[in-house]
Amino acid sequence: MSSKSASLQDLRRQCKALNLSTGGNKATLSKRLQDHAQASLGPSKEQEELECDAVLMTRSEVGDQEEMKRDAKSAFRKALDEEDLHVEEVRGKLFVGNRRGLNLAELMPRVRVLEEEVATQKEEIATQKEEIILLKIKVVSLEDRVSSLTMSLDAYKLLRNRFISTFKRDKLANATEVDRKIIAAGNGWAHGGDAVVDAQLYKSETREGRRDFKAYKKLYGINPLTVLAITHKETIDVLNIHAGVISSNYKTGSNEFYARFNRFVEVFRDSELDDSYLDGGSTDVTRAYWAFLNCIPDEVTRVDAMEG
Repeated sequence: MSSKSASLQDLRRQCKALNLSTGGNKATLSKRLQDHAQASLGPSKEQEELECDAVLMTRSEVGDQEEMKRDAKSAFRKALDEEDLHVEEVRGKLFVGNRRGLNLAELMPRVRVLEEEVATQKEEIATQKEEIILLKIKVVSLEDRVSSLTMSLDAYKLLRNRFISTFKRDKLANATEVDRKIIAAGNGWAHGGDAVVDAQLYKSETREGRRDFKAYKKLYGINPLTVLAITHKETIDVLNIHAGVISSNYKTGSNEFYARFNRFVEVFRDSELDDSYLDGGSTDVTRAYWAFLNCIPDEVTRVDAMEG
């Protein structure tokens, strides 16, 4: 039944059934019932758009949670009753609140800006760390070059000492025990292998740089420019042992010796020069390495020959 066609008594009965006040004339009761019906349907879209979000926060002493909530509500009521409210625009949005609340509203955008700046700084730091790593790699490379040059100088001194002591032995016939030791040490450099120092001879692109790459590879099993990238001592030792045997007039290696060396070079190259093969786990390179070293006592023999 429409509230307009209902009698005063009908309107009062409807209000009573809904626990609404039954006082007033017909127009008042009709308006009361309409308001109740509208409230039951919820707020309109227009009303929702006009609603504001409220952010409430206050400091509280540590204690019982219910007591803290009561204290907070009391503080909120006191602030609303006693403090002036202000309207301010913060980053394009209007905020209403007391001064402390508005300061908080202004603080959050500043925090976001700071967070963005921190994120940018972290990216810059990460970039700087990468640059530092690259610089460290360059330093290591330079240190390797210095080490190689030092080794070359030491080798050259030994060879020059050997030259003078050999002259005393062969021409003056007055070589001492010290001279004989110098000659023996020099022979080790002259007739033994030194993959790193010899590889330096192939670096230069000028006329002085060696170009007989096949001869170097025959001695050491690996291209000289590749050897320059190897810093693993045990690997270099293997190359030097092979060169010392294949170039020697007083040592000879068996077919098994050379086959095991070639196997080591093959699997080492296939591993992309991974020099961690002695760090723990057994790999093809690990097994080839030990197979080569273990065969040396039986597969390398001395022959009678004089080396100057």
